[in-house]
Amino acid sequence: MKSNIFKLMSLVCLLCGGMMLTACDNDDWGNDNAEKMNEFFFGFQDWGTLKNDVTFSVNQGGTVEIPVQFWCSGTRSFDAESFYYVDSKLALGTDYQIVDTNGNPLSQNDKGAFVMKWNLTSPDATNNHRVQNIYFKALNGAKGDVTVMTFDPKDVDEAGKIKISNAYTPNNITGQYEVHAFTQNYKVKVTIK
Repeated sequence: MKSNIFKLMSLVCLLCGGMMLTACDNDDWGNDNAEKMNEFFFGFQDWGTLKNDVTFSVNQGGTVEIPVQFWCSGTRSFDAESFYYVDSKLALGTDYQIVDTNGNPLSQNDKGAFVMKWNLTSPDATNNHRVQNIYFKALNGAKGDVTVMTFDPKDVDEAGKIKISNAYTPNNITGQYEVHAFTQNYKVKVTIK
């Protein structure tokens, strides 16, 4: 009997907590706050269990699509860019590659990031939740794991935790806009078989 009551109370608490997390009508960065209008959010589409535990696997010579999301309401007079990184003991360019939709290798910028562009100027760019894919290709090299993340690997400690403690943190800040990355889904693991 006590076990059933405990389970019921746990379920009620979980439901209440979930409703609080999804009630975003009055948040600081909503559409009604002009100061936050050009603050956007970037992360992986699959949230897993909120412990950065989403994994993908790819066979040698294969390509896997990793969906990422960008939160922005309406159109702007500019497009935006977000950054993502790779971290592994495997060699980029030898064991794996980040490619475009046609399979052409992409290059990292001078800070070691891959740049993802988001169209915000198009009249049809009105969906709050935009999605694109990161394309990860295994190059018939070594087998192993690669971490793809929305934070610079230098910002993650030895235990795999982000050194910044906010719920969301800077990914790309310019004079026109800010892109923040969520800490609950800042990385995924890709295993090359």
